[in-house]
Amino acid sequence: MDILILLIAFVWIIRIIGNTLTYSALWRVKEYRLDRMVIHLRTPQGRRFWWPERRRPAISPKSALLVLLSLSISGSIVWTFNLPILLRLAIADILSFPVTWILVLMLNAPTKVYHAILIASAVRKLRSHKQMIVIGVTGSFGKTSTKEFLATILSKKYTVLKTEASKNSPIAIAETVLADLTPETQVFIVEMGAYKRGEIQTMAEMVQPTIGIVTAINAQHQDLFGSLDATMAAKYELIQGLREGNIGIFNADNAFIRRMGERAKLEGHAVWWYTEESSKFKVQSSKVNTKIFVASDITAMINGVEFTCRFGKQYARISVSVLGAHQVSNILAAIAGAVAADMEFAEAVRAASRIQSFPKIMEPVKGIHGATFINDTFNNNPDAAKAAIAYLAKTKGRKMLVFQPMVELGKYAAESH
Repeated sequence: MDILILLIAFVWIIRIIGNTLTYSALWRVKEYRLDRMVIHLRTPQGRRFWWPERRRPAISPKSALLVLLSLSISGSIVWTFNLPILLRLAIADILSFPVTWILVLMLNAPTKVYHAILIASAVRKLRSHKQMIVIGVTGSFGKTSTKEFLATILSKKYTVLKTEASKNSPIAIAETVLADLTPETQVFIVEMGAYKRGEIQTMAEMVQPTIGIVTAINAQHQDLFGSLDATMAAKYELIQGLREGNIGIFNADNAFIRRMGERAKLEGHAVWWYTEESSKFKVQSSKVNTKIFVASDITAMINGVEFTCRFGKQYARISVSVLGAHQVSNILAAIAGAVAADMEFAEAVRAASRIQSFPKIMEPVKGIHGATFINDTFNNNPDAAKAAIAYLAKTKGRKMLVFQPMVELGKYAAESH
């Protein structure tokens, strides 16, 4: 009997350790934000927090400290109380998730102080830097692709610094500036994400952009924003934060972005649009500086896209090795951003041909026996899912769709899925 109890205890200890590692990984994914964790706990997956799907935590000082402190408290429960060993393990198991919650609350205060110090240091470095072009990119989706495409184009002419992957928070921007901003940097492209109002305003105050690109808005993160109007208000903080130069670039094919662009015109901003000819968008007469980039004759192939880009009286045929017709919008935004940054249209178009797929965004991966995988796991949202299905519809042979759930859609979740 003692051997059986020891065996059960050993397995239970392994379970507690595994759960603690999983909780640490989950907190990191949710950026240690209580609001995002509360939303997760409302989902079917979140309600199973005592039987969570295993996650391997990324190693960082904060995640390591969270695991170490959590296991120390669990160990204290197991070895301190004068109760049967299995009862002590049961208590430690039940309390393992609440313990991580309390520890995250305790760690948030020193973390905020540390972040404030880093951000202040980054701002000082930015202010002391010689004049450079700063471009902000925001939107519910499409911002990472647009940022990467824009960096590819501008790097043909300038020394470019960009925020990496989807690192789009104030602290991520600060870390990028402190680690990678050099005296030679001529252009800084900053992706700006947000889960509530005021966050993009903070980033705009940090980097002081002169050009802002707003890609698209949909129901993503509605559990946090509460409404699409609140999402628009949060994204518009980028336009409100523009400094001299003051060019806002808007996706005319997204109804929410059109409303933002019209507001920007009324407030005296220079408003540039990008659109696909099929949408039949027309620029209304305006006293402010207005330009438009149009994509027409779009051909979406299995291995890339081709289209004609028109800007004023200039036009060019473009071929880019990225998958999905929806990428045309992001390429257009990048070309518009490059022209706004004083690149010649013809030069920007030539540089656009160098654009490649970004990892995990409609990324083709060769499989065995002639199979092709399309990895589009970077960020799932309703529009990205529809675009991926549209691409799949163009392929031949046996097709399989492996779909991941979309999170934080609020009241739009059932309809979107």
